[in-house]
Amino acid sequence: MEDATDIAAYVRAAAALQGLGLDEAELARVTAAFTLVTRFAEPVLAWPVDAAVEPALVFQP
Repeated sequence: MEDATDIAAYVRAAAALQGLGLDEAELARVTAAFTLVTRFAEPVLAWPVDAAVEPALVFQP
């Protein structure tokens, strides 16, 4: 998992680039959410994918 400091720095930079005026409490909540998303994504990103695997087509009912 990425260091929480790295995630907090990312959140601050992303918010600044988008012109969001988040206060410290809002930044803390967004950082906590990104930390949780990172924790859930780790096992998915660690799954081995063969180079021959192609993305699925777009589903159109």
